[in-house]
Amino acid sequence: MSKVRQIQLGELSLLEKYIEICRKHNLRYYALGGTLLGAIRHKGFIPWDDDMDLGMPRKDYEKFLEICRNELPSNVILRIHDDNLGNTSIMDTSLQIEFGGVVCSPFIDVFPLDGYPSDGFHYFLHTNKIKYYRALSKISVINRLHNRDRGFFENSIVKVSKILHLDKLLNTEKINQKLQNTIKKYDFETSDLVGNVLGSYRERELAYKEVFGEPQLLDFETIKISGHADPDAYLTKIYGDYMKLPEESEQKGHFESTWGE
Repeated sequence: MSKVRQIQLGELSLLEKYIEICRKHNLRYYALGGTLLGAIRHKGFIPWDDDMDLGMPRKDYEKFLEICRNELPSNVILRIHDDNLGNTSIMDTSLQIEFGGVVCSPFIDVFPLDGYPSDGFHYFLHTNKIKYYRALSKISVINRLHNRDRGFFENSIVKVSKILHLDKLLNTEKINQKLQNTIKKYDFETSDLVGNVLGSYRERELAYKEVFGEPQLLDFETIKISGHADPDAYLTKIYGDYMKLPEESEQKGHFESTWGE
């Protein structure tokens, strides 16, 4: 069995525990990004994908954090990221697999889903305020960022920040608190536009409330997972022709891309 498949099966086991807690406490969640894509296109994991992304409306997310510590087994730990991602990772430490000399364990990323202004003026202001604090947050930890291509603009910021040692001038904790306060400004329950505000795909992860809608159950490997009411609209906005497979050179998962095989 490949390393990627071992990680996937570990994450599937974690997912079952997570779903059990959500059912017990009537918490809403949605498969996001590549996890939803996998459910629609492959009825499970994307074959080369080794991570899992889920989203929960903010009030469900915060309730989950309150109760899950007492309901997860001892081998499962939480990592709450109060940074420029603002999510929580659920990790099973009982399974450890080496990628590129680094020991990794299966994990699920759970992201809060927040509201977003839908009118043009406030959309512009909110978007750029988030970008500003997110950029400052990354600069403040510039020496801890993984080396990867972020596009010309972000690559230039990273390079200049390292040369000028701008991280020494910034208070990471204060910046991240301002970032979190900003993304919580608009409530999921009362907003027309909602989504994973700090997601990797930026504003493409936002959708009108009816796209998320009432979660529907989708086949995922041997179980069912909650997805959007209109997954086509969500996936098309992020990936375009999402049923088309990427080039073979792009078929790499999180662990392999970060650490190597």
